Amino acid sequence: MPHFFTFHPINAGLRHIARVCGVCAAALLFCFAFSFQARALVFNFANLPGTEISFSGGGFTFTSTSGYQFDITSVSGGAGDSVGLNGYISTGAPLFVGGPFTIGPITTIGMEQTAPVSGAGTLHITDQQSIDLTGAIQWNNITTFGPAGILDLTGTVNLTALHYTGANSDLAALAAAGGASDVVTFEFVPALTLTQLASTGGASSYSGVLAPVPEPGTLPILGIGLAGLLALRRRKK
Repeated sequence: MPHFFTFHPINAGLRHIARVCGVCAAALLFCFAFSFQARALVFNFANLPGTEISFSGGGFTFTSTSGYQFDITSVSGGAGDSVGLNGYISTGAPLFVGGPFTIGPITTIGMEQTAPVSGAGTLHITDQQSIDLTGAIQWNNITTFGPAGILDLTGTVNLTALHYTGANSDLAALAAAGGASDVVTFEFVPALTLTQLASTGGASSYSGVLAPVPEPGTLPILGIGLAGLLALRRRKK
């Protein structure tokens, strides 16, 4: 006996609504994950007046004043309650000495010179109640190009084991991320190459950007949303 398939307008309408809802849900999931990334917390910092990055003896050190080396100049994606807070990098005793960090063999490609950096330390940022956020720093390399220089700590994740027990919301958000990326920039006028900095030395002001590494769960959410959109798109074809 032949089988007859009956078209039910109501069921078809419901299926269409379900597909539309599915598209909307996937799109919302995708947008949520994307907007989460877009609101990422970013700290801008710069050396305090009277402090600098100093090169000598094949390495470099961050000098301090009153125990501190830099301050947070601005924040995006956060409450901004960390602006004006002071910080420093410590490599042991004495506590507030940021270095020396040693420059390794230099590779030259055109105007660019790059070398690995050995040395580790602890980052401190002190809040309004004198409670420190701390994190372990492992240096990666240092690069100069023409008159400008960039200290690239580890590329992706260079600040780990973040810890903070205070009430500053920006610092709490940074600590909650567990890790961060950090890039420090400096510039010498007249221009100095990395070879010159490692051999004859020099000193400069500096600034930089500190940003939490996205939480591991964020990228899967983004992927699920995108996969949902692609799957629903295939069904339409």
